[in-house]
Amino acid sequence: MRDLKQLGLWNDEMRDQVKYFDGELDALESVPTAIKEKYKTAFTIEYKYLIAAASRRQKWIDQAQSVNLFLAEADIKTLSHMYRDAWHKGLKTTYYLRTLGASNIEKATVSVKKEMRGRVGEAAQAPESQKPQFTAAEKKACSIEAMMNGEECEACQ
Repeated sequence: MRDLKQLGLWNDEMRDQVKYFDGELDALESVPTAIKEKYKTAFTIEYKYLIAAASRRQKWIDQAQSVNLFLAEADIKTLSHMYRDAWHKGLKTTYYLRTLGASNIEKATVSVKKEMRGRVGEAAQAPESQKPQFTAAEKKACSIEAMMNGEECEACQ
């Protein structure tokens, strides 16, 4: 809010849009890129960073920690690699997996027009260049695990 005020962008409409999109600034065309980068939400930060931070804390914790993981859109391949990454990095457990669609609630305190609702999905989906890229080894590991269980990997189909 302070940064948007300094830029002369803060008003009732901007407030309603920020509330409506749950703080996801990517959907707001009038917000400068630098502000969008500064105020990313857990749904727009790559899961690898959250897991890496948790794995660095893990060695100082006797039992386990409640690590929430966030995905804008859940797909089986990303989920498979995300949990495998957490396991390889030594996390003893994860807590909740939160997806953007399941976390959205009806906004009763905003006057943003309903036709903007379709843009939520646009904000949630990362551009192709920002989607997780899996190495050949990760893809192979996924299919080997499936083959060992006599299955075909759902994530790799």
